[in-house]
Amino acid sequence: MAHENDGHRMRLRQRFIKEGASSFQDHEVLELLLFGSVARKDTNKLAHNLLSKFGGFSGVLNASPEQLMTVKGVSVVTACNLAIIKEVFHRYRRDEQEKSKLKGVASIIKYVQSAISESIYERMVVVYVDGDTTFLQEEEFTSDSTQEVNIDVKKIVSTAMRLNAAGVLLFHCHSNGPCQPSSDDIHFTEKLYFALATMNIALLEHMIFNKRQEYYSFYKSGDMDMISDKYNNTLKQ
Repeated sequence: MAHENDGHRMRLRQRFIKEGASSFQDHEVLELLLFGSVARKDTNKLAHNLLSKFGGFSGVLNASPEQLMTVKGVSVVTACNLAIIKEVFHRYRRDEQEKSKLKGVASIIKYVQSAISESIYERMVVVYVDGDTTFLQEEEFTSDSTQEVNIDVKKIVSTAMRLNAAGVLLFHCHSNGPCQPSSDDIHFTEKLYFALATMNIALLEHMIFNKRQEYYSFYKSGDMDMISDKYNNTLKQ
């Protein structure tokens, strides 16, 4: 049986999906947070009570679980869900600040290698950079296989265009054995290089790591130059 609050919750969620939260008032944002832990109750009233008790939105997020539970209707689960948000934000901001320091290919390589070289599964990390090779964003593709990971070339190109990226770097790990590229690795690199080049975006590097801290660089090995020559020759035909 539908509850009288279900319609309100659905409308607020649909509005968030369609418009984002920039036009939301503080109590509406708080309501969205409460939906996950407060079932079939008037979250609008509870949100207003929380804001009134703690003097505003930041006051609610700064409150401890014990303080939050002094408000009628706030359970242990709800208190923990609200109290953890501040920590989540701090960790998000810290991670973003660390990434903003990544400028130049060398620092990006070191950052990615430490993150994926010990993986027991194949993982591909795509890093998008601007014209100064400063980190813009990373995208990770994973697989439950130790042999391969499926990557969507169109998705990488689309993301690069959305970010107005000047270059892309590929990194992946071979969970077993050497880091020499397979025929599939070479074919994929060439396919992505061609797709990006048509949009005036450079594929700067493709590096393969393994657990022994060894690596294979398409750039240093000259493979990237050969792919570039092949692409330029197609333009002349």
